[in-house]
Amino acid sequence: MAMRRTLAVGAILLLTGGLPLLLPTTAYACSCASFESPEEAVSVASTVFLGTPTEKSSEGFADIYLFDVSRVYKGDLASVTSVGTLADGNGCGTSYVLGTERLMFVSAPYDVDAEHEGYGCEPYTGTDFDVQAAVESVYGAGYAPRAGGVPSVGVSVDRSTVIGGTVAVALLAALGWFGWKRRGAQ
Repeated sequence: MAMRRTLAVGAILLLTGGLPLLLPTTAYACSCASFESPEEAVSVASTVFLGTPTEKSSEGFADIYLFDVSRVYKGDLASVTSVGTLADGNGCGTSYVLGTERLMFVSAPYDVDAEHEGYGCEPYTGTDFDVQAAVESVYGAGYAPRAGGVPSVGVSVDRSTVIGGTVAVALLAALGWFGWKRRGAQ
């Protein structure tokens, strides 16, 4: 009887201790990094391209833009790609003017269901510099995107939900194993 009570109390403590991992996390204000040189500033994005936003859709706190890609400097892109950003400038989100070509510095998606995630931060060194010239000095003249391009939209999952769910499953499995072992010992 004492063993069951101990297991029950332990299970409650473990499950309630893991509960904060399942809850939404706190958002932090955006801060943009400053780099030593223009070349370093344009090198941090995982993908760099020249493109024009043609469509916009909103999903909750995210805006998803479709871009016609005209030139790729870094990465492997089709002629059409999707870029998500947090809506209304939440976090480091931004917005894009439809029909206006722009140089894009994007990364793998974290908070949005799109092929890439865009941010309000542009390459920055503390002084003005020609961003296009810096991009071309690092990556060259760029190249044409792959033909075709129906963007794939992935599913983004909050990391705390994955961690919390994994912890909960592991705890339940451990409790089940201990209960099974306890029954076998009787």
